Parts: sequence; C-alpha cells; structure tokens
Amino acid sequence: MINTTQAEPEALRLALSEVRELQRTVVALRAELEQAQHDRRRDAQDALAAAHNETQQMRATVTSLRDALEQAHAARDNAVKAALAGSIAEIAQLRETVTALRSALERAHGEHDSAQQQSASAQRAEVQQLHDTIRALRSALEGAAA
Repeated sequence: MINTTQAEPEALRLALSEVRELQRTVVALRAELEQAQHDRRRDAQDALAAAHNETQQMRATVTSLRDALEQAHAARDNAVKAALAGSIAEIAQLRETVTALRSALERAHGEHDSAQQQSASAQRAEVQQLHDTIRALRSALEGAAA
C-alpha cells in the first residue's frame, strides 16, 4: 500500500504538473490567438484604409483628368473660334480687295474707252482737216491752172 500511496501523490503531482503545463499552453495559445485576431483586424483596417486612400486618389485623378480634358476642349474651341474669326476677317479683306480691283479695272476700262474715243475723234478731225486741206489745194491748183 505504501507503493500505491506514494504513487498516488506522484501521479497527482505529475497530473497537476501536466494540468499547469496545459494551462500555460492554453494561455499561450489564447494570447497567440488574440494576437493573430488583433493582427488580422489591424491588417483588415490597414487594407480598408489603403483601399479608401486609393479610391480618393482615383477620384482626384479622375477629377484632374476631367478638368484637363475640359480645358483642352475649351482651348481647342477657342483656337477654332480664333481661326474662324481670322478666316472671316481674311475673307472680308479679300472681298474688299476684289471690289477695289474690280472698281479699278472698270475705271481703267472706262479711261481706255474714253482715250480710244478721244483718239478716234482726233483722227477724224485730222482726216477732216486733211480733206479740207486737199480741197483747198485742189481748188488753188485748179484756179492757178485755169
């Protein structure tokens, strides 16, 4: 019986030692599990914050690109309007030039026609004068011969 009595406290001591060891293991595993859960929550929060930041950056980029596109459209529209205004002004200037050249050409034609009429009139007057001179000379010759 001594053996069983001595074996019982030894078995009890070993069992208690094993229970304490298991309790320490449970505590360590619980702490490790809590740390893992905490790390997982922190990682999830970090991922959520990163996703939120990325979303904000994308929105800012989209806004910036939209503004740049609108500015490019406005610049293009202004360039088209300026080119159109320049073209309209150039067309008006060319029309004025055409009108001025047409007037100058008509004036030149009128002056040329007037000069031709004056020249023809002068030639007729000269021919008439020459005829008159011929008649006078013929009359003088006939009067001298008679």
